[in-house]
Amino acid sequence: MRKRDATLSTDQKALAINLDKLKYGSIVEIGAGQEVARRFFSVGAAAGTIAKTMSAYDMAVSDDIYGHVDRYVSRARLLQMLDKEFS
Repeated sequence: MRKRDATLSTDQKALAINLDKLKYGSIVEIGAGQEVARRFFSVGAAAGTIAKTMSAYDMAVSDDIYGHVDRYVSRARLLQMLDKEFS
């Protein structure tokens, strides 16, 4: 007899977050953010979780929104994005 895997799939995890009444906010792309946001939307109930999604692939647009940074996929950029989105 096979042991049942109790690990949740990616979709099950995303849906659990979407159904959690205490979670609501933004998904901003830094690396794979666009795919992450797509996953939340595809599993359902995302209107209760996602207030905003953003992908700033163009460096000039990204700089205009978040300010200049030396490396675009970096802790410094992530912190800029978090500061902007939380404020």
